[in-house]
Amino acid sequence: MHVSRKNYRWIKWSRIILCSVLVGISVGLITLMFKNLVEQYEHLLLNKAKNFKLFFLIFPFIGLTLIYFLRQFVFDKKKNKGISEVLVAIRSQKRIPPNKVLSHFFNGFLTVIFGGTTGIEVSTVVATATLGDMASRKDVIFKKYRKEFMGAAIASGVTILFCSPLAGLFFSYETIGKQKSKVFWIAHILSVVFSTIILFLMDVHPLLNLGDEVKEWNYTAVPFFIILSGLASFYGVYMTKIVSFSKNVSFLENHPIVQLATGSILLGSVLYLLPELYGSGYHTIIQLTKEKNYVVGFAILTLILILIKPFTTGLTLKLGGDGGVFAPSIFSGACLGLIVGILAKTYFSPDIIILNFIILGVAFTVAATLHAPFTAIFLTFGIFNSYALWLPLALFTFISYGLSKKMYPFTVYTLALKK
Repeated sequence: MHVSRKNYRWIKWSRIILCSVLVGISVGLITLMFKNLVEQYEHLLLNKAKNFKLFFLIFPFIGLTLIYFLRQFVFDKKKNKGISEVLVAIRSQKRIPPNKVLSHFFNGFLTVIFGGTTGIEVSTVVATATLGDMASRKDVIFKKYRKEFMGAAIASGVTILFCSPLAGLFFSYETIGKQKSKVFWIAHILSVVFSTIILFLMDVHPLLNLGDEVKEWNYTAVPFFIILSGLASFYGVYMTKIVSFSKNVSFLENHPIVQLATGSILLGSVLYLLPELYGSGYHTIIQLTKEKNYVVGFAILTLILILIKPFTTGLTLKLGGDGGVFAPSIFSGACLGLIVGILAKTYFSPDIIILNFIILGVAFTVAATLHAPFTAIFLTFGIFNSYALWLPLALFTFISYGLSKKMYPFTVYTLALKK
């Protein structure tokens, strides 16, 4: 009996390790291809729209119409529901249908490249969770650890998206489910390690490499960091409520084609006037960090962007687009930081470094919106490839998260479960 039990443990752990490695490699490669494909075509179509502005009106209709017909004739005739699909599957022990892999990858691709104001992060999370779920069905031993493999796959995907293994690890831990078992940590660590190896082998770069530009911060800016943290917490609640409202509001429900056409024209009109909102909005963040001469008028335009962003995100999801509030939180956080930085520098302290506020705004807003402070911290490090602000970032991110959760204890995803 002793030998038999020992052999069983060896077989169990060897298979868990092998499966974790395979999940990390396969999910990492698939996510990297998906990410590169979306970035390439989003950039291509955005440039075409800038050269011929009527495309801003046309592209959303094309993308959302393609998604509609794919849903009707290829997939299960149901709109994708984002991360709440994963949370429901975990809590109810229901399997995620395998077609969710292609559904979320295809729909996420079409949504973002044609201007839907979300991002591919949520599409990636659900698709990779499905891959993890499928892997757990391949062996009797794995079925017991379905949640662990789903989380490991998600961690691998997020690692690739943000060039940050710790962001992937903590996102799975904070958002999908807090676990402390040996299988959880081994599966996650191995999956993330091999995804990180892919990042190095493929020479993947972060969205912005600001390591040489951000070298210091002034203690005189601390009061404004506190203000930014508080504003981010309020904005996190604002985004959650507005996205949920816009996504669930009823209009033309009995006429889906008319609803699609009307909503697409409305979304396209917003993009025509405010092309900064196109797609994930990461192109706007890059522009913000390169700007040298900030003026107060620029802050007013940016304020308009962050007030409208949750409405357009909710509308995109309402019309069947794929995504969630991950990318919108990053976009709005950078814009919110810019606004506070410009006002602080213009009216209070000329020594303020505006770029620092853009970086901190991302961390504070993501933490407030997703209720995932560790994810927000390491995600921000990964996006900007800068660690100079680690102290205020670590300290005030938790303040933003705490205030937001106290004001409104739900995220977009947990609110969907509540309903």
